[in-house]
Amino acid sequence: MRFKVFVLRHGGRRLSWRDAHNGPSFVGHLVTQQMTLGEETYRVLTLRADDPAAPSPIAPLFEPALLGFAPLAFRLRGFERIERPSGAFAVVQEWHCELP
Repeated sequence: MRFKVFVLRHGGRRLSWRDAHNGPSFVGHLVTQQMTLGEETYRVLTLRADDPAAPSPIAPLFEPALLGFAPLAFRLRGFERIERPSGAFAVVQEWHCELP
């Protein structure tokens, strides 16, 4: 099923609803999988674009949890992995998902 996803945080900091809703949105299929990084295994949620060869338009959400559910939308919270030359770290990320 296709969803429109709004990213509610940038670098772990919460955006206002106006900034998040008026900012970019991404449409695709939500797909869950397990990913192993080092010795740890994580549940990962990815937004896949309609073109299967295209990369995900946003970073995957690690260990997603359902925050709330409404008739036309739901919210998820997890962790976004950020890669830097000095190393990788994780920040809190939230997605607002609704029908396109």
